[in-house]
Amino acid sequence: MATEMSGMTKVAHNLLLLSQQRATGELVITHGKQTSLRWKLYFFLGRIVYATGGMHPVRRWYRAFKHSCSECFNSGWLLTVHSEADLWEVDLLNQAIQQKRISATQYKAVIQSVVQEVVFTAIAQKFFSTQWNSGKHIPQQITFLSVEQAVREAHHLREQWRDCGLGFLQELMAHFSPDLSPTLRNRPQLESQVSPATYKSMLKLMRGQYTLWDLALEMQKPLPIVIRSLLPLIRLGMIELKEIPDLPSLCTKPATVFRPAVKPAIACIDANPITGSTITQILQPLGYEVLTILNPLQGIVALAERKPKLIFLDPVMTNADGYELCSFLRTTSDFQHTPIVFLTQHDGVVDRVRARLAGASEFLAKPPESAKVIQVVQKYLRPMTSPEPNSQSNWVVA
Repeated sequence: MATEMSGMTKVAHNLLLLSQQRATGELVITHGKQTSLRWKLYFFLGRIVYATGGMHPVRRWYRAFKHSCSECFNSGWLLTVHSEADLWEVDLLNQAIQQKRISATQYKAVIQSVVQEVVFTAIAQKFFSTQWNSGKHIPQQITFLSVEQAVREAHHLREQWRDCGLGFLQELMAHFSPDLSPTLRNRPQLESQVSPATYKSMLKLMRGQYTLWDLALEMQKPLPIVIRSLLPLIRLGMIELKEIPDLPSLCTKPATVFRPAVKPAIACIDANPITGSTITQILQPLGYEVLTILNPLQGIVALAERKPKLIFLDPVMTNADGYELCSFLRTTSDFQHTPIVFLTQHDGVVDRVRARLAGASEFLAKPPESAKVIQVVQKYLRPMTSPEPNSQSNWVVA
């Protein structure tokens, strides 16, 4: 039976009690007001073997894997594997180590990072309920973390938080969390107050795609320091903190949703492997075959051979110009009328005009959301008919 509790220290006390009892099972912590918000911590003989849940379990795992297993992450390995396990995060780590893609040290580092974030968030809950499911095992027998150390590190980060003067944010924003995403609001004013290099960096990192956790990793700085540096701009209203959706799960259990009678290929051309993986996880369960191309110059042959019926394309890539690629595809007979959907963070008037001149069919904002991706795909591929030559003028700005 779930027991109602309040106060940060009671969560920590609960964790320490399970450690002392050398318990094995699953602890579920449910938010007192948002009952759909839950954290799950898994124990084996009093030690934590994994944790998940919260607002962004998928984003958190991606972040930890990218940081600790960068070579494997950048190789595109995640695009080649799948999992039908409920705890797909652990299953993919097991696959990676079995295939000798990562080391036991990297495996442990991912688990540690994920657990630290979950514990940090969980012990801060003021109103919550807990439920203990005794004896529940998970397939993770490599890393066994000390509860005492996890709680101590979480409290230490909380102390750094207070020492940096960030405690007032909890009072200022009832739902403040490092899971929020900083987004620029007044760009002209911001540009006049910071250096050109800082402004360029902020434009790249603060488009509603990265959370504060993500920023700390990208900037390679402690989370409290990153947030403190943004405080003046938050107070001035030049930066807004917003909730953003989680990334799609990598669990590939069959979905009971619309499946097209025909399974056409869809291409995703983007140098960021996360984008390709996201599109794959959204569309693969629906019966579509997704062709992921990280380097357009090397993948143009595969594109010509497979002839996808729809193309998602990032117009701004480090290794190619998406606008020029779109224009080139429009000159070919194979792709003259193929829907080309720009996946972009740039949605200004100039960007839209330039995209239209290049022959793009639509805009879709990054990070791609499941509902909007499916909506665009069904618009062009259901029913399975070729779009008319002038269909590329039908714009949907998402």
